[in-house]
Amino acid sequence: MRGSCGVLAAGWTLALVAAIGARAYNALAGPLMWGYDAWGHVAYVLFLDAYGGVPWADQGWSYYQPPLHYVLAWPLARLGSAEVLVRGLSLLGGAASLAVAGLAARLAHVLHPERPGLALVAFCAVAFLPVHLAVGNMPGNEMTLACLVTLAMWAWIANERRPLPRLRGDALTGALLGLALLAKHTGFVAVAALTTALVLGAALAPDRRAARRRVALRGRVLLAALLLVAGFHYVRNVESTGKLIPTNRDNPMVAGVEAGQPPGVRRVRDYLTLSPRMLASPNPLAPHMLRSIWSSLYTNVWADTHRESDSERALSAESAVPRGFVAMMWLGLLPTGLALAGAGLALRDVWADRRRSVYLPLLALCAWMGLGFAVFTWIVPRWSAVKASYCLSLSLPFALFLVRGLEPLRRRGSRALQGGVAAWLLVTAVASTAVGAMGLVLPRRHDAPASGAVRFYFGEYEAARRVYARLATGAPYPVPWLDNLGAVELAQGRPERARRLYARAVDVERKHGPGDPYRSGQLAVAQAVAGDLEAALALLDAILARRDLPELRANRGAVRAAAGDLSGARTDLREALEREPALVPARLNLARVAERLGAAAEAGRAFERAARDACATPRRFPYAVGTGEVLEWGIGRRWLLLLEGDRTLPALPAFYREACQDLRAELPTRSRTGSDGGAS
Repeated sequence: MRGSCGVLAAGWTLALVAAIGARAYNALAGPLMWGYDAWGHVAYVLFLDAYGGVPWADQGWSYYQPPLHYVLAWPLARLGSAEVLVRGLSLLGGAASLAVAGLAARLAHVLHPERPGLALVAFCAVAFLPVHLAVGNMPGNEMTLACLVTLAMWAWIANERRPLPRLRGDALTGALLGLALLAKHTGFVAVAALTTALVLGAALAPDRRAARRRVALRGRVLLAALLLVAGFHYVRNVESTGKLIPTNRDNPMVAGVEAGQPPGVRRVRDYLTLSPRMLASPNPLAPHMLRSIWSSLYTNVWADTHRESDSERALSAESAVPRGFVAMMWLGLLPTGLALAGAGLALRDVWADRRRSVYLPLLALCAWMGLGFAVFTWIVPRWSAVKASYCLSLSLPFALFLVRGLEPLRRRGSRALQGGVAAWLLVTAVASTAVGAMGLVLPRRHDAPASGAVRFYFGEYEAARRVYARLATGAPYPVPWLDNLGAVELAQGRPERARRLYARAVDVERKHGPGDPYRSGQLAVAQAVAGDLEAALALLDAILARRDLPELRANRGAVRAAAGDLSGARTDLREALEREPALVPARLNLARVAERLGAAAEAGRAFERAARDACATPRRFPYAVGTGEVLEWGIGRRWLLLLEGDRTLPALPAFYREACQDLRAELPTRSRTGSDGGAS
């Protein structure tokens, strides 16, 4: 007995050290900002940091997501470091993953107190699942959702295991479901699953009449708690977009990316096939994978087949399938098979009224998740939609069904068979850790391109320069990286260098097609900051003659004011603000121009409006961080100029972060003196 306890204790020690160590290593030593839509998720946190409010669904790549995950990360952004924010997000994801594994182990122990080793199996089934090791390091909200759904399932099961479920237990479950809905919209799958479990549980209860009487009351308590926690967000969605669950598919950036992704259309047979070729070629873009939803899902559970490479955002699996991926395809067969067998046994248990309180909600969650995943991939017929990360909420069912699949081996299997299964699972866990540890089996990558934008936001300009200089060197199309290098130079007070970089970007772009007016506008900003007001005015005149953009008109107003043309400046600034009323730098410039013209009342109104707008969440383009695309590809794409006497300066992210507090502090002084305090 002591020997078995010692082995178990050693197993737990090794498992915890390996699980925590792998996640800590990836978070603290791995490259920054790799992950599905990482730039969009981090942009959301920066939006909160810059504006102190939740973005609107149509403002950027990931801004349609519910806010909870990003609010939890907001304190990290307040520390003012790109490294702290991104690595802190990775640590939060890793902690959420370990919490799911711990809950799975605890429930396995509750079900099998006589076999404590099964709790360790349940923990390892989650902690060393490759999709957990991969996604737990990403800055997105998938792992937060998985943790909250697991907590909700745990609360429900604990309540159901009582002789008479308590209403306060239902309220707790509803509150946790509400938090899940504030983490990601797919939390509705868990709501549907537990609603199904509630109804079916009453239908299968021995005393159906009494159970049915309580169903309506329990359902109302569950719904009331859910709405109390999450209702405000979904009311906001309906009021602002007309949709309960908005998406980003109408966003031009998203539509442009999706348009080039295969297969483009789904067929029924895509859901009825399972290709054995996935074991040798888990390339998500291979024909046998594109036409098999479940093959693609399986491979992505057991290896990060959507892994992005450093160049041109291509998949490493396109050119060569890493051997580690192939090994994981084979190693994943046994635990997957055991979990499927365990699900079948669990279904039989539910019918026979054995552990129904545990297995019924888990089976309902699997059914609704499978249906939701099928519908989603049908509506979005792109290879990128077939991600295992969307199914992370099934981690608890996977672990418990794996344990259920192991149960018969003790009764019927030989010691040799049991030892072989244990050895296979151990090798799978070790291999998963080796493949999942960044740079150990798979090649180590540089920091992702978007890391430069995050560093720029926090004023870490030299670090941002290193990212963009590496990307610009030898790039077939260096224009975005030249843009960003120019922005870094401009932020560091070297406008002449910025001017040369922007001019080069404009020249290269013209060789490839029509120019982007915002790109030429960047060059005009650099010219103005460098003191060449005549060149800046000429370029802005030419751009505005072709396309009247409010940002560029506002910048022309600033340049005109710096050149002494106050009347023309006021006209430009007023017209720009009529089209985009929330251009805070332009509103401040109008206040200063009005003061110089002797229009004190207009100056006062403009300054008060600027202070008010600086403290409000912008409804349209967020200039402090931009959209997800701007965060990665063009950190200064829409520069706005600020007047400082006869000079112009670019409005940096720090301006937007600090404008509310600074302008509010200056309001009383302006009210008393009517003078320009120069806040900028």
